Amino acid sequence: MDVVSEINRALELVKNKDYKPAEKLYLKLIDNNPNNPIILSFLGFLYLTDKKYKRAEKLFEKAYSLSETPEILSGLALTKFTLQKHEQAILLYEQLILSEPKYEYYEKLTDSLTSLIILGKNEFLNKGYEYSYQGVNKFPLSKEILLNLSIACIYSGRFKEGEKYCSDVLKMDSEFAKAWSHYGIIQECLYCDEEKAQACYKKAIKYSPNASNYYDLGISYSKSGKYLLASRCLNKALKLLPKSETVILSIAFNYFRQRKFKEGYKFYIKQNDSSDVRKLKNIWDGKPHKTKTIFVYPDLSYGDHIQFMRYVPFLVDKFKQVKLFAYPQLRELFQQSFSGVEFVKEFPKYDYSAALTKLPYYLNMDFSNIPYSEGYLKTNKKNIESDKLKIGLCWEAGNADLRTTIHRTININEFSDLLRGNFDFYSFQVNPSSDDYLKYNLVDLGKNFETFADTASYLESMNIVVTVDTSVAHLAGALGVKTFLLLPYYTDWRWFDNKEKTEWYDSVKIFKQSEKDSWKTEISSIITELTKLSEKC
Repeated sequence: MDVVSEINRALELVKNKDYKPAEKLYLKLIDNNPNNPIILSFLGFLYLTDKKYKRAEKLFEKAYSLSETPEILSGLALTKFTLQKHEQAILLYEQLILSEPKYEYYEKLTDSLTSLIILGKNEFLNKGYEYSYQGVNKFPLSKEILLNLSIACIYSGRFKEGEKYCSDVLKMDSEFAKAWSHYGIIQECLYCDEEKAQACYKKAIKYSPNASNYYDLGISYSKSGKYLLASRCLNKALKLLPKSETVILSIAFNYFRQRKFKEGYKFYIKQNDSSDVRKLKNIWDGKPHKTKTIFVYPDLSYGDHIQFMRYVPFLVDKFKQVKLFAYPQLRELFQQSFSGVEFVKEFPKYDYSAALTKLPYYLNMDFSNIPYSEGYLKTNKKNIESDKLKIGLCWEAGNADLRTTIHRTININEFSDLLRGNFDFYSFQVNPSSDDYLKYNLVDLGKNFETFADTASYLESMNIVVTVDTSVAHLAGALGVKTFLLLPYYTDWRWFDNKEKTEWYDSVKIFKQSEKDSWKTEISSIITELTKLSEKC
């Protein structure tokens, strides 16, 4: 068999999009030459073209184990990128750039880095900025790399620089949909201007009516209370991307914001965001099974884990045994608080299962029937002696993504007037993003916290907790500790349209931001309240 002529014949077939006969030729060649990296990679490129990405990945990995040529490395990197295995793709593109700094490598590398940055993986921020900056210097006319530089800037706090780069991209190409989408994120997250953000998302849809752009517009509509418009956009996104966990979750949250329990859970129960939740078998039907075992697995974040643990006691009289996996940082606290529950460290044997935040649906306990609002956690209180009012403070929300985090965090300097008050202040902030807090008279408790049991024991000793919307707020509320909760102008769904009280926690008082770009009114109100309380002590 003349290998070269057969390869050329296969390449001609691929050129004419005759993929099946080309595949047969390559497979025959591989049967006779199983360790020929060139033939393996050619079939890999055919599968890439034919969108059979898993097959392509397998072939390129074998070819790469036999020969590390730039062509094979490029094929493997592109396959990993297409399969959204961005961390693996990054390593491969970095190798390629070292050997030959081609435009396509920089574009794919910076695309991968910004994809991870948008998902909240901050460990890639510096690398994203550095490679995007290098790429722009090498290829100054690239709108794609310049936009990636803008994204890296925005997510790393270089806001003005990032906004400028995005404006420059739109000057280069006013019909670049991805740039309009990012400019919408800038308006939404930096300026809290949903009207301008919506105008940007509409332009993005005009130039590229894809699921991502409909999703962004739907989220903005939902935040600003335009629920019907939000529903229309999110449903369009779901039609274009029917298996998207993110879109399904957002449709549910759009209903939850309106307190539409059944409509929201209709979508929410379809959502299985983590790989572990997808492993759950024989989902509970909501009926008692007193001779059976149920296994409950936490989904979403620490705050959700704390908030929805209130529903677990209702399972105890419905099953012979209740097994629950708790995040390690919460396990000790929950073991102190809940009897009749076995806390496990890995998937056990069970008859039925349920994701924790879906328990209200299976228990048929809607948002007008939220249990244990008076508190449901127990802890071993730490004694802190003071003649003054003891105030716990938490000012930064944990990182989820820019859209859900940026307005929940308040710069510590915004509390300067409060921190000058005649009170004793205690920091519950773990790993604060800057050292600015050191200039204030704060006792740093957070630096010693290892688990939420530590946090809880000190929260119990506070007279008041002042906190942003983060896990500390849920923990304080679940302990029944008096809490002042600072909520941004556009809030998370769970706070509904509440402005002073919340159905979730009796001990929590809400101070909702009245101006999009200022916390002065709310912090001033808190100072007044604390002064009154101090006078009574």
